[in-house]
Amino acid sequence: MKTFLGFLMAVMLAGPLAAEEGKGILDFAAPPMPLAPARLVGLDGKNIDGQGDRTSWWVEPGDHEIVVVAIIDNPMSDMDPLAENLHVGGSDPGKTTITVEAGKRYKIAAQVTDDKDDWQPVLYKVEDIK
Repeated sequence: MKTFLGFLMAVMLAGPLAAEEGKGILDFAAPPMPLAPARLVGLDGKNIDGQGDRTSWWVEPGDHEIVVVAIIDNPMSDMDPLAENLHVGGSDPGKTTITVEAGKRYKIAAQVTDDKDDWQPVLYKVEDIK
């Protein structure tokens, strides 16, 4: 019985990992300075907004259209400081296509391009999933 429980626990723990084999990760966790954080709000034509605390998504290999918004905290901007700091500067949410390979993590952020808080999404690092 003890062996069966050990086997069952091993299968339960390996299940989520095995389910993600062959996929890549889109990662929006806190980027290094001077980049600004970004939030994924659209993936392949689907609205996925409303998952503000989520920072990564497993995706199949291939081309994926992503839509992101920048989280720019600019103390010199004319935004209400009590308002949510989700801000797209003078531009619409960033839309781009990313080609994902299995076993890779793609770190994505926003890069401010001028003093009006205009920005663009950037892929700043690709690393192997460990």
